[in-house]
Amino acid sequence: MADIVFAFDPAIDRPVPRLDGAVPAVAEPVASAPFDALRAAAAAARQAEAAALVLFGRVLDPQRASPAQAAALRRLITDLASHGCRTVWIAADAAACADVSRMLGDPAGLVFVTPTQSLGLDIRGLAVEIHASQYSAQGLVGMGDGLAELDPLHAASTRRIVVGWDAGHWSHERWDEEPHAADARQCHAAAAGPQTTFCVWGSRRRHAPGGGVHHLPAIQARSAHEANAGGCGLLTLLDHPAADEAAALGHRHDPLTSRTDWRHAWRELPTHQVAWRTIAVESPAGGDEELATAIWSAIEGLSLDDQGPLQIIRCHVQCGTSVARRVRASEISAETLARVRQLYDAHGFRAWCHEIVADPAESLAALGHSRSGAQPGSTTSFSTALADIVTAYEQTPLRPVPADLARESAWLALELIEST
Repeated sequence: MADIVFAFDPAIDRPVPRLDGAVPAVAEPVASAPFDALRAAAAAARQAEAAALVLFGRVLDPQRASPAQAAALRRLITDLASHGCRTVWIAADAAACADVSRMLGDPAGLVFVTPTQSLGLDIRGLAVEIHASQYSAQGLVGMGDGLAELDPLHAASTRRIVVGWDAGHWSHERWDEEPHAADARQCHAAAAGPQTTFCVWGSRRRHAPGGGVHHLPAIQARSAHEANAGGCGLLTLLDHPAADEAAALGHRHDPLTSRTDWRHAWRELPTHQVAWRTIAVESPAGGDEELATAIWSAIEGLSLDDQGPLQIIRCHVQCGTSVARRVRASEISAETLARVRQLYDAHGFRAWCHEIVADPAESLAALGHSRSGAQPGSTTSFSTALADIVTAYEQTPLRPVPADLARESAWLALELIEST
């Protein structure tokens, strides 16, 4: 069981990018994935008998929403209310709250929190405060600031929750710098706040573990470059003994007494409907038929659930240090992709091959001076010089772009020269 479920960045009106060439059995679940993921979070709240579902990040923009999207979200909220679960929507300000209420027709069970207006709830006799952190495109601002420590008389029966998020991967590209150090400092500052405070931070970026803040991914990823495929967070405020244990305890059980620190009663539950996966195959001798056979064999070897999320496969063809083989793999990728897709079965095998590329993560070190046998200062080929630059770049602590992107760019340059 759980008392509160958290769902970050459903972004119902912002669909997952369309997959070129996808058959209807693939395109339809991809298009409905954001709302289906939110439905999964709501189902988790009902199954856990939660008292509140907290929505934060982008949910449904009144300026973009269609009537069908608004009606579907209203039904979800009222259905939760009929099961005793309120929907807590964290908005930017009072004007945003009014816009959402007007869009949804002020459904029963919907309540709001803003950075200037917290919410008090009574959850199974326990006082709960939900606060929204100020946020910006650079990350959280003042998470947990201004929250006084509860006095000892009320600390045992009050739970304070601070929720915030950043806009990472909302409009950023792979090469944009992500301020991990600043994020870590903000996490640590929030965790060092009042001991009665529980901090939840939603983000689509990767974060170092620890810091006292519970990082929550979006309920549905939008690409393969996000930190997590998608999930919701479940927080248990009170002990919920099993039926036989509760009967044994009888009247001696105090529901406000927790055997452990309530701030550690956190778990995540997958909600994603679409997941991205990368597989790797060796570059075979022959043409597109041989490559297609190798790729399909690799896909068949995956452990896939025919009832689970749709897997979007990106295949990396490993070519060693042969630039010619990389160019050849690119030349036959379209024919190979068509052959692989002919084998797709929507009912028995939920994996769609989206892309076939020469492996961009292969190291260029073997082309450099230290591995190729060339002497420093001697006349070298462009490939050797480029390999030395990328290898040195990968060993530099502070880089303007990620190392994997630099490696991928170097391979593209070599392939371009080879193919001209």
